[in-house]
Amino acid sequence: MKTALRIALPLLVIYLILSIESPLLRTFHIRLYAPDPGLALVAVAALTLPFLQGLLTAALAGLLQDGFSGGIPVGTYVEIYLLVFLACSLTSTRLEYRNPVLMSIVLFCASILASLLMFSFLAIFDRDFNQFDLIWRLAIPQALITAPMGPILLYVSSLIERVLSREHRGSLR
Repeated sequence: MKTALRIALPLLVIYLILSIESPLLRTFHIRLYAPDPGLALVAVAALTLPFLQGLLTAALAGLLQDGFSGGIPVGTYVEIYLLVFLACSLTSTRLEYRNPVLMSIVLFCASILASLLMFSFLAIFDRDFNQFDLIWRLAIPQALITAPMGPILLYVSSLIERVLSREHRGSLR
């Protein structure tokens, strides 16, 4: 039960962020400069969750992001998030990025990697896509906008963990 909540609660937070972010950004015509909360969740999951739970979280976050983004092949974000999770998981074994500045730097690099993967997947799988220069023009601004979400989601994750551990101590087992 605790494992399911460790996966479901951050996904619920991401769903709420995406459902609020999507109509607001469309209304203000700044959709292209949106932070990527799913990518931040993937980086945090690579740091805080065991490997298989983090992998599941990354796949589910990719499904959520695929549901909110139109015009790209279905499953693109799932692939991107899984590959970014693997990269973040490898870096988390080498350095401890619970520091907010280091977490932001890791998320900045993860966002650049995600842009590179998006470019690659769209070039391979979407023959009608012809705005590749848009991906490269937006890679740095989107990475700068996404980077601060890492420490925020890391704090939310630690808050969820504290609530779940307090709930576990109060149980009858």
